[in-house]
Amino acid sequence: MIPYMEEEFIGRKEESVLLERLYEKSKNRAQFLVLYGKRRVGKTELVKHFFNRKPHIYYLASRVTAADQLKMASGQIAEFFNAGYLKTNGFSSWRELFDFLGERLKDKKEPLILVFDEFPYLVESDKGMSSYFQYGWDEKLKKTKVFLILLGSSISMMRRHTLAYNAPLYGRRTGSLKLEPFNFTQAKAFYPKAGFTRAVSFYGIAGGLPAYLREFDEKKTVTENISEKILTKGALLNTDPELLISEELEGPQKYLTLLKAVGFNRTKFGEIVNASGLKANIVSKYLAVLINLGWVNREVPVTEKLNKKSKRGIYVLADNYLKFYYSLVFPYVSLLESGEKRFLLEKINQRLSGLFSRVYEEAAKGFMGQLWQRKLTPVWPLLGRWWDKNTEIDLVGLNEEENAILFGEVKWNTKPLGMEILKELKQKIKSVNWGKENRREYFVLVARSGFSQELIKAAKKEGVFLIKEDRLV
Repeated sequence: MIPYMEEEFIGRKEESVLLERLYEKSKNRAQFLVLYGKRRVGKTELVKHFFNRKPHIYYLASRVTAADQLKMASGQIAEFFNAGYLKTNGFSSWRELFDFLGERLKDKKEPLILVFDEFPYLVESDKGMSSYFQYGWDEKLKKTKVFLILLGSSISMMRRHTLAYNAPLYGRRTGSLKLEPFNFTQAKAFYPKAGFTRAVSFYGIAGGLPAYLREFDEKKTVTENISEKILTKGALLNTDPELLISEELEGPQKYLTLLKAVGFNRTKFGEIVNASGLKANIVSKYLAVLINLGWVNREVPVTEKLNKKSKRGIYVLADNYLKFYYSLVFPYVSLLESGEKRFLLEKINQRLSGLFSRVYEEAAKGFMGQLWQRKLTPVWPLLGRWWDKNTEIDLVGLNEEENAILFGEVKWNTKPLGMEILKELKQKIKSVNWGKENRREYFVLVARSGFSQELIKAAKKEGVFLIKEDRLV
């Protein structure tokens, strides 16, 4: 068997440990893992990295007929078992395929990793597919030393066919894992030689998807990367956004209209309705689909308890690259088509600082672990933004059990912050009505370019925590 040749594998230590642990268990009892997550998040790379140099059968489903799916899966199984007759004829049914696997594996001493990638495509080709796999697991595979892994990018379909209570495969899995995009701390490992500002910039554009992070060249400027990797026809980051939508959704035009509206900072429901020109009930329906896909988030002030009923809820694009593409590229795609790349680059550069400022605010949530890990503050189970009609605070952490609250400001500054930022924050917190009497208050300031000496001295005296870039001062 030829080992899988991969690029340098970055991150996913916890997920890799989980896979290895399940593999060890499969030496005594069959294991069944459901692994899902959005496209480009690295599911396939993780699994290939895991099964490298282990006995495995890997089948990648595609959008073909049910007969072709069975024929191609038969070929993969035939190759592993060196069963020449299967290469010619294949199996006549999925039941026969699982019967064959059960027979071949029943006396096998070493576990076999059996992977079906893009399981939703199998389901699309045959409505009975989940039931075939139910038979395969219940009657054949669970009696063997096998580690069955089903992968899928369509989160809604994976839930419906493998995790939901009424799904044929419900209750069969021995593990499930939703693979999340990398946060900034994880993503910056892709750019070991880039400075902090450039690493944030690349993350601010690519987001936490490994396939996108790998596209950027840390030796080149942000503008050069945008020009070459995004504004060049045929480049992955040029074609992927609309391609993914066309793959996931039928009739994508209305979805594109909503993504453009939210990308243009139309965040309130009424603003989205007005900007899109669609009826409110249509907007509500389509936003629900985008939220389910993980492309849009509905946010409320962190102190709000009834999230769905909150009148202060806003809608934001859930992924950094979606924010970049649908706010800075998609609205001006006609400029690109007419050869005005230079003009488009100028428009993008004018708005990058504002984009990166928001990205830095979001990334700063991950920096707060330094506080509670060093026992400087309580743990913050709830961490997010807070706002009302007149005031906005970048970072508020809540710990109800200890009646403690954290207030923070995050600045994508080019010069050291002065005392005024702390004074403004202490004025703002008067608007936040949360907690019991004598709540414990903590303060943190996060800044790309650090702090003035006056602020550093004051912070030390008043117990205010300072984080420069992503490290506690």
